[in-house]
Amino acid sequence: MKFIFTLPVIGLFAVMGLFQKPIPKADTITYASLKEGFKNPPIHARPKVYWWWLNGYVDTVRLKEELQAIKKAGMGGVDIFEIGLPPASDANRMIPAGPAFMGDTSVKTIAMAIREAGKLGLEVGLNLASSWNAGGSWVKPQYAAKTIYFSKLTAKGSDGVSIKLPFPTITPDRQGAKRPIAYRPDGKPAYYEEIAVVALPAGQNAQLDTTNIINVSAFFDPKTEQLSWKAPAGNWDIYRYICSNSGEQLIRPTPHSVGPIIDHFDSTATRMHVMYFINKLKPYIGDFSKSPLKNLYLASYEAKEFTWTPTLPAAFRKLHGYDLYKFLPAIFNKDAYRPEQVKSFQFDFDKTLSELMINNHYRKSKEICNSFGLQIISESGGPGHLHHIPVETLKALGTLDVPRGEYWYNREFFMEADKDSLVDMIYLVKEIAAASHIYKRGIVEEESFTSYWDWQEGPSDLKPLADRAFCEGMNRLVIHGFTHNPTGMGYPGIAYFAGTHYNDRNGWWPKAKPFNDYLARISYILQKTHFVADVLHYYGDNIPNLIPPKNTRFAVGPGYDYEVINTDVLLNDLTVENGKWVLPGVGQYSVMHMGSEGKTPPEVRAKLKQLAAKGAKLVEATNSPLEALQSMNIGPDFSYTGQKADQRHTPIDHIHYQHNGLDFYLIRNTTNRWVSKDCYFRQTAKTPELWNPVSGEVSAIASYQRETHRIKIPITLPPYGTYFVVFNPTATNSKVVATGLEDPSKAVPVMALDGPWQLTFPKGWGAPASATFPKLISWTQSDQNGIRYFSGIATYQQTFQYNPLASKPKRLYLDLGRIAKVGEVWLNNKPLGIAWTPPYRVDITDAIKPGSNVLKVEVGNTWSNRLTGDGITGEKFTKTNITKANKNLVSWGELPLIESGLLGPVKVLMVP
Repeated sequence: MKFIFTLPVIGLFAVMGLFQKPIPKADTITYASLKEGFKNPPIHARPKVYWWWLNGYVDTVRLKEELQAIKKAGMGGVDIFEIGLPPASDANRMIPAGPAFMGDTSVKTIAMAIREAGKLGLEVGLNLASSWNAGGSWVKPQYAAKTIYFSKLTAKGSDGVSIKLPFPTITPDRQGAKRPIAYRPDGKPAYYEEIAVVALPAGQNAQLDTTNIINVSAFFDPKTEQLSWKAPAGNWDIYRYICSNSGEQLIRPTPHSVGPIIDHFDSTATRMHVMYFINKLKPYIGDFSKSPLKNLYLASYEAKEFTWTPTLPAAFRKLHGYDLYKFLPAIFNKDAYRPEQVKSFQFDFDKTLSELMINNHYRKSKEICNSFGLQIISESGGPGHLHHIPVETLKALGTLDVPRGEYWYNREFFMEADKDSLVDMIYLVKEIAAASHIYKRGIVEEESFTSYWDWQEGPSDLKPLADRAFCEGMNRLVIHGFTHNPTGMGYPGIAYFAGTHYNDRNGWWPKAKPFNDYLARISYILQKTHFVADVLHYYGDNIPNLIPPKNTRFAVGPGYDYEVINTDVLLNDLTVENGKWVLPGVGQYSVMHMGSEGKTPPEVRAKLKQLAAKGAKLVEATNSPLEALQSMNIGPDFSYTGQKADQRHTPIDHIHYQHNGLDFYLIRNTTNRWVSKDCYFRQTAKTPELWNPVSGEVSAIASYQRETHRIKIPITLPPYGTYFVVFNPTATNSKVVATGLEDPSKAVPVMALDGPWQLTFPKGWGAPASATFPKLISWTQSDQNGIRYFSGIATYQQTFQYNPLASKPKRLYLDLGRIAKVGEVWLNNKPLGIAWTPPYRVDITDAIKPGSNVLKVEVGNTWSNRLTGDGITGEKFTKTNITKANKNLVSWGELPLIESGLLGPVKVLMVP
């Protein structure tokens, strides 16, 4: 079958069928291998899913069926993710509790799922907890998360002070609840360690001078709890600090898997935790390097309690050259110190925790996993502005084998200093891409399509979200998520309360493969090529120093892009060659821009000054990198009239990748309307081609104009349309499909297929067996409840007469107008494929015949309308744990109906 999409120089592109030929296994990346991989993307480019095992309740028969459904839908693998539910998400308690996570039964089931996935060529990952953070019932107190407690008493100085210091009280947690930690028979915690005893002048509550704070730990006997200290005259406040468990538990474990999280800053705790999984799984899996289990996964760190770990004081001194003991009171009372002192200490304290977590958790996890033939993946830089993030994000992400982020949609925004700083709260793509690039990780994974909009979206709704993420650097999706549904759970079945419900219980699932192919094609090209930018942006030293979405808080200017670099990579890798800033194996940049997001250490300033002396352009934070580029006569990489830098306010967004002289520009229409522009690419002496990720077709571009230092191409994009414009230094034999500047959206109408339309509906879902629509309308406009509230796949059929045209057209197309949400087309029993994104058109040239023609279109919508109908009428066609939509806030009966069906107008078009 063939679709029409309108890049005027493109013409009409054939859509690929199922997988045909394997991708060449050679490591050498060539034009031919890229073209083949684009047409038939390999497993490593295909989207994965979070495979939610709710409450740990699993049906092994259905596990196998679901893996087969995942493979058939063109996906690449699963991340097994056991998780519990908030009470409101299973109000009727329809999901039983399964066995304890990583107990014998659980491990056998996990191993079975891994084996079955392997039979299908799918990749598997496993989350290292029942929910998140890292932890579990096997975590003993010495390995569990820790915090700091203190006691205080006032003593009068004299020739000597001999006093018993009270044991610190274990205070309630942040919610005021008793901490779930283990205690000894004497009432003290099962685990604790002394930190220090500190004395300071009594009653001094502001502007403390650290010279008056005395570390008296050497005079304290922890066995007798007696302090024997020759104190100076006066009254002294004496603080005893201990480290003990914080009691933080797994965020949302399954009922039989409750347990504490580990101390993420302690390498022994990390080793214990990771090895627990490896030792449990190894008897069933054997050599991990030869198994379908490719990675272990650490979810985003979302602990909330104040953090301490026993090695922190020594690490602090090693990093910063002074003891932290005199600043212990600042942890609980920052106002007692001079502001500049406490600010400096806090920066150093945060830096120490960051280094401990990066080295002792993420780097240690990678070391252990790699030694067993596994990779480690983590959202070590997230999730955005929602939680405390105790690490420098780029360095933490770069420590992993594969850095992962996440992006939501229809989620609140956040505002910083002014109204112009309004940006997405949870949209971590540019940050993850930067880390992957500068640390040469290759893969930029994203937890994708996270939301609270239960069963309300189709592929065409999700596509623009993925396209935006692609244009910020994503090159593999992990779709959130595919909920496992044991037998008997019904339809739409059980679901985790957040995320897009992307599984084989979804109404349009049988039509999902072309969308997954599309995601895989773009992912493949971006995985195999290198990001191109003009500016290297240094974002300074800070914890966590989050990177906002592209071109929001920082932008170079319309048509330019930038890479972000941190202190670590700058000091260790950055160099200058031929007047350009160079990250070897990563990229070359014309301008280095000093950001104002964090501190600039003296050693960074010194290195940049040294490198700039070699002729590279260094721009201070107060100056414009755009003006610097313009002064160097470096024009935009991609431009058009009316272009803006911020992708949220400009009609065409882009990102540029390159390999061996091949340049790939991914361009996307950010609007829901057709866009036509003369576009300029900063390329010379190369031949442009059009690579269509919907179809996999590669075509020569027929009409373009060479100008000084750039190439002009007239481009027309359909609503939310996305293509690669590729520049090849070598002319190829790619077919020129379009012969000039004709725009397929202006194709000549041949006939309209108005009505009537015969519809048939499946049994058992409330709709009549058949119905006649005199004209095309949304199902929600029907006067029959069974049709108005129908969810699923219905079939349209019409017989029409075709009289051949006097002059033979080049091609004939069926334009379906609009479809909600996907449609599969047959003409005269010849399958023409699935239309899932605008423009909903298929090539009928080889299927239409003179005289009578029978058209059939199967249309699938979302589950939302049937759920709303059940909520209004009290009927029970559906079965799910989600009794309220939109984060358990909106009753189904109150949720507006969603337009559904074949909406038209349906026309036959010709390209003369």
